[in-house]
Amino acid sequence: MRKPFILIAVSLTLALVACQGETAGTDIDSLLESGSELLEAGEYSQAIAELAAAVEADPGNSQAHFMLGQAYNRTEDLSKAKDEFLTVLALDPENAAAHHNLGVTYFQLQDPEKAVAEFKAALAIDSEDPDTHYQLGAVYLNLALSGADAMAPVDPELLSDAIDEFESALNLEADMPEALIGMGNVYILQGDYAAAIDALERATEQAPDLPQAYYALGQVYAQSGDTTSACEAYSRFLALDPPSNWRSQGEQAMTALGCP
Repeated sequence: MRKPFILIAVSLTLALVACQGETAGTDIDSLLESGSELLEAGEYSQAIAELAAAVEADPGNSQAHFMLGQAYNRTEDLSKAKDEFLTVLALDPENAAAHHNLGVTYFQLQDPEKAVAEFKAALAIDSEDPDTHYQLGAVYLNLALSGADAMAPVDPELLSDAIDEFESALNLEADMPEALIGMGNVYILQGDYAAAIDALERATEQAPDLPQAYYALGQVYAQSGDTTSACEAYSRFLALDPPSNWRSQGEQAMTALGCP
C-alpha cells in the first residue's frame, strides 16, 4: 500500500504551573506578567528576554521555567525548550502540564518513543485530560504509519493504540475537533469512508480553521469517488494558508484530480 500523507498536529498545553520558587516577589511577578502578555501576543523574542531574566533572578521558580520553555518552543528552539521543561520536572516531578509539553517537544525533535513516555507520565498524573489523550493518539498514529510502504501494512497494534486514545479523548470531550480529525484519518485507513466523512465534517463544524480537517476530507472524498467534493475540500485547505510542506501535498492532490 502507498503510505498516506496524514496531517496530525501536536500542540503545547498553555496551563501555567504553580510557582515553586521561594524568592518570588514584585520584580519576579512583573517579569512573569510581562512574559505571559508577550507570549500571548506572539512576541516570542521579547518574551524570552523577560522570562530568562525571571529564571536568572529565581532559578527555582518553576513557572518561569515553564513559560520560558513555551517561548523557546514557539521559536522552534526545541533543545532549549526541552531543557526548560526538564527543569520544571526536576522541581516538580508531578507536573502533568510539563510532562505534556515535554512530550510535544520530543515529538517535534523526532523522538516519538520519548514523546509517548512523557504523555503516559502526564496521564498517570491526570488521566482525564482529553488533549493529552489526543496527543498520545497522534503519536501512535504517526508511529503506525512510519513503517508503512508498498510492502508493509500499517502497524495494527499501534493503530489500535491510537484509536483507544482518540476514543478516550472523545469520551471526555465529545466534539473535540482534533480527536475527530484523528478518528477521521483512522477511518480512512480502514476504508470506512462514511464514518470518516461524518467525523471530519463534525470537526469542521467545531473548528472551521483547522487545515488538517479539510486535507483529510479531500482524501476521503477522492478515495470515495466524489471528485467535486474533494476539490472543494482541498481548496478550503489551501485557503487556510497551511505550512509549505502541507501546501505542496494539497496542490499535488488537486493536480492529480484535475481540479479547476
